[in-house]
Amino acid sequence: MSYAPYPPGSDPRGAEPRHPGAYRGTPHAPVQATPAGYAPAPGPARTVTPRSVVGALVALLVLWGLVPLIAHAGLGTVTGQALDEAALTQAKADRTTLVPTPVLVAAQYLPEVVAVLAGVLALVWAVRHRRWSAALFAAGSVLAANLTTQFLKHGVLDKPDLGVQQIASNSFPSGHTTAAASLLMAAFLVAPAHRRARTGRWGAFLAALVGMSTVLNGWHRPTDAVAALLIVAGWGVLATLLTRLLDAALGRSGLRSGGAPGQACRRFREDRSRRRQELAWSEDRGESAYMPPAHERAERQRARAASSSADSAQGAPAWNGNQPGNGGAAGSGNPAWNPQPHGHAPRIPARPRIATAVLLTVLTTALVLLAVWWPYPTVAGTFAGRVTLTAGYLGIASAAALGWAVVARRLRPATR
Repeated sequence: MSYAPYPPGSDPRGAEPRHPGAYRGTPHAPVQATPAGYAPAPGPARTVTPRSVVGALVALLVLWGLVPLIAHAGLGTVTGQALDEAALTQAKADRTTLVPTPVLVAAQYLPEVVAVLAGVLALVWAVRHRRWSAALFAAGSVLAANLTTQFLKHGVLDKPDLGVQQIASNSFPSGHTTAAASLLMAAFLVAPAHRRARTGRWGAFLAALVGMSTVLNGWHRPTDAVAALLIVAGWGVLATLLTRLLDAALGRSGLRSGGAPGQACRRFREDRSRRRQELAWSEDRGESAYMPPAHERAERQRARAASSSADSAQGAPAWNGNQPGNGGAAGSGNPAWNPQPHGHAPRIPARPRIATAVLLTVLTTALVLLAVWWPYPTVAGTFAGRVTLTAGYLGIASAAALGWAVVARRLRPATR
């Protein structure tokens, strides 16, 4: 009795390839079609190199290291308090002269609306794409970022009365910006690979918009929103690092962080049934026990091995268009179907780019220096006042772009 050398269906060697070649005009071999009912096997377990860990820690040090510097400049110096107060005064003046009433109404509710929508989107993506480990650390980053902001505002930092600002109470960092930006970061962390670039762009844009709205509403000064965005970005980098470490550990142990609980229960029942069947085969019960022939036992062992290596909800065996046991075309011995014919893993683009954050930071620095060295007083309604407010808005945008770009760089090696 012989077993079929190929999965059920037509011989794949006799079928015409779906495409004439991998790329037009190149001598690469044609891409083989996947048989019906068969799924690609999982790739090798993702690893976390020491270089990636050191890079994440350096990025975390840069992001959180900027917070005390901004706090000292904005709270502890006369120039910093004066620039912050001039930007806030100019924003209040623009509310009555330049900004339409519908925009003011929308700005009042923008942080709450963005926070709710981002939280719902993060929850939907976590459940839809089974991003359990990413969702766990994303939720932890949301909680930690908000606790850090409140702890710094009420327990660590204090604003001295230097005779510059009318209200000397501390509002650094911004709680409104932290709440909305942390949920936007959570949605970015749990987003699937094909949604990350767009989620990163819109997340950075909305986070900057929320920070600007707090200044326009008169709730916070620009440095408050900048510090809040840097705090959120730091926790996002830490959550990304922990997610990759957990995924690497699960990959080495043979588990899957994206698997459904029903798959684990079904796999447990299949393993238990297999062990019972093997025990029944190994026991000597005389002529009453049925012992399958050797070739049938070997066939079942191959089917179980292929089924356990396939990463699909239906438990479909993996297949690469070659006879089982013969390896691939090059004789590598790998029986898994490779959806990448040339061995290149897909690269997820990092959005927003670091260059965008650097450009915005340079523009912000130039405007701040112009406002500091301007020979005339910085008063609302003057050129210096508008330059100061523009520098504050650009500073908020640069902090959002920097934070999301650094997290996007940390997320880029993960392809799921």
